[in-house]
Amino acid sequence: MATGFSDGLVYTALQRAGYAALTVVVRLNAARRALTALSACAAASLASAVPSLRTLLAVTIALPPIDHIGSRPRPPSVLGVAISEQIDDSNCAAAAEALGMLLSWAHGHSFGLVLLHEAAGSLQQPHHMRQLELQLLQRRLTGAVQLQAGWQVHEGAGAASEASTDAQLKAVLLSAAEGQWPLLAVARHTRTGTPRAEAADAAAAEGVVATDGATDGCGGTAAAIDAAIQAPARLRRRLQAVAGTLAGAEPDFVLVTGPALTLGGFPAWCVRASEIYGVGPLAELDADKLQAAMARFCTTKQRFGK
Repeated sequence: MATGFSDGLVYTALQRAGYAALTVVVRLNAARRALTALSACAAASLASAVPSLRTLLAVTIALPPIDHIGSRPRPPSVLGVAISEQIDDSNCAAAAEALGMLLSWAHGHSFGLVLLHEAAGSLQQPHHMRQLELQLLQRRLTGAVQLQAGWQVHEGAGAASEASTDAQLKAVLLSAAEGQWPLLAVARHTRTGTPRAEAADAAAAEGVVATDGATDGCGGTAAAIDAAIQAPARLRRRLQAVAGTLAGAEPDFVLVTGPALTLGGFPAWCVRASEIYGVGPLAELDADKLQAAMARFCTTKQRFGK
């Protein structure tokens, strides 16, 4: 009986010693992880302050990627503008001046594409486009910014449009029609799709058929999940087939002018994952408001859809 009692004491002592050792290991591991995170943050801050040291710090300490989405989002390249005010002959000059300033700002911040949407299509009228072209001329952006009415360049645009294909910024003037007819064309199957898009759609359809009988264990089919995941890309290819490559562009953020609570007919498929910011009346638009929207986008550490 004494032997059993001593064995119990030994077992209890070993159990307590093991628990103490495990506690020490866990705390040491937590301290190591905290020290690693602290050193990485300090190294990242030092690398931001002194870029020349980044290579050396990357060798000694595992730095996050320079374009890490959680700390330094990629710079935006596509801008959307939803104009809710009605543009007519009485305010055309003021609207053209504001849009000229906006395009100059976008060009200065290395945007490659600007989608300007005005539901009535007033910006697409020749005399309004001339007002905007005059603003670009005054800002010395005639060769750097290309204006385009609608998704596709019309055949009557002439050599001037062909000569400006090397423009650094393209501004597409959209109306409510550009948010409707591509969807109708796709729905009626009237497009003349490219072979690559048709082959991709056919491959996607074959994949869905091949997995039609599989289940995901939650009552739904794997085919339905795959089709839902592939649906945005498939719709984008079909829209590009009927409306051109630019129809597949997705603005990084959309500026809404005027007292509007909606996007006023802005092509819905383009803003699936876009940030949307209100900037007030178009006539009061200035560089400070644009810069504030840019800063808000660049300081958003987490966004969904992209």
